[in-house]
Amino acid sequence: MAKKDKWRLLLIVVVVLLAAWTIYPVKEKMKLGLDLSGGVNIVLQAKETAGTPVTSDSVNKLIAVLRSRIDQYGVAEPIIQRQGDDRVAIDLPGIENPEAALELIGRTAVLSFRQVLGESPRIPAAPIRKNYGTDAEFKAAQERWQEAKGEIDAYIEKMKTTVDADPNVELLMGATGTAYLLGKTYVTGKDLAKAETMFDQFGKAGVSIKFNAEGAKLFEAATEANINKQLAIVLDDVVISAPVVQQRIPGGDAQITGKFTTEDANKLSIMLRAGALPVSVEILENRSVGPTLGSDSINSGIKSGLIGAGLVVLFMLVYYGMLGFAAILALCVTVLLVLAGLILLKSTLTLPGIGGIVLTIGMVVDGNVLIYERMKEEFRSGKSLMAALDSGFKKALVVILDANITTLIAAVVLFYFGSGPIRGFAVTLSIGVIASVFCNVVVTRSLLGIMFSHRKGMTL
Repeated sequence: MAKKDKWRLLLIVVVVLLAAWTIYPVKEKMKLGLDLSGGVNIVLQAKETAGTPVTSDSVNKLIAVLRSRIDQYGVAEPIIQRQGDDRVAIDLPGIENPEAALELIGRTAVLSFRQVLGESPRIPAAPIRKNYGTDAEFKAAQERWQEAKGEIDAYIEKMKTTVDADPNVELLMGATGTAYLLGKTYVTGKDLAKAETMFDQFGKAGVSIKFNAEGAKLFEAATEANINKQLAIVLDDVVISAPVVQQRIPGGDAQITGKFTTEDANKLSIMLRAGALPVSVEILENRSVGPTLGSDSINSGIKSGLIGAGLVVLFMLVYYGMLGFAAILALCVTVLLVLAGLILLKSTLTLPGIGGIVLTIGMVVDGNVLIYERMKEEFRSGKSLMAALDSGFKKALVVILDANITTLIAAVVLFYFGSGPIRGFAVTLSIGVIASVFCNVVVTRSLLGIMFSHRKGMTL
């Protein structure tokens, strides 16, 4: 065995051991994309409103707030990336409740405490047929409800005239259907220091909040000015509740209560801690991928990869005999290096990424075929095995490098201009190109050198 081959072999062993240590256990370390693990894909578009233009800075702040909300919600390895000037694409792997994710992401979460100037009667619940013995009774109940609703609607219309007469007054609806005339804003969510889920003495969920020093002063002044009066708690232009203030509340501590489930209270506390979205957003796309579909994608990808690899192995063994074993070993090392590279770069494996691995397998085999055919040509010209090996590698190397460099350039372009799964494919392909060159130039070269040194009578 030549000295160079010994050093190459040592390098291969070290690289393989490090790669194996990196990927083990692969199921725990490998990050799977939405198409493989299931989850939710959402595309948001920032919308310009009065006083809040959509700028590059506002979109960056939007991404930061969304990331904070999603991280606190406990989503593992979310993908949040900007698309163009005003869009944000979000992949949430492992999410089983897309509606909850949409509410968490899409709500602006602007909180304010406002003065209550007037309140409409609450519209009663509409009658339900099963609560009445006869159709006549149900019809009479419907008529009474329509009459009551008409009176309340007329009352709300009168309230609108007050709004038209005074620009400082605003009419907002409550979560229970009650309309409120609201005046000045005392304090907002920007002065919050803390928000946590809490439960009252009856076990009902709510949100406990605490203001910073400036917010505490404003909140204390608000409660002092509204003793025995209502103070509206407004979230995204909806009055959550309007409790009557019993006394001045110092210290900046308050509670937000309403008809909250525990999940609702958790989401609200997360949104308040993360802060309001700097701009309004519109949901352009909402796509759910079930875990079963993700599992099917993995199985299909693995199946196609194994079939392709099996056919390649069969071809190399049948056509090249003993030389085929070197190609197979180089192929195994390449796949190992690709997986290790994905884990080290903290990249996410997607279904197109699996396609990139399959393409890498083809590139490795193609490189070995070029090497073997050049070696055969040199051996037929009368050179010895080792001389044919050296000469064949030198001639094939230029072609291999040209092919892989052009492929790498294409992958870089895809990564730069692409998004989502396209980038995943580009990353996997880039790692595959580098790994395939290493295996063609180092692994295959070393294995053949060892093989030829121990088989003096071997022919090509």
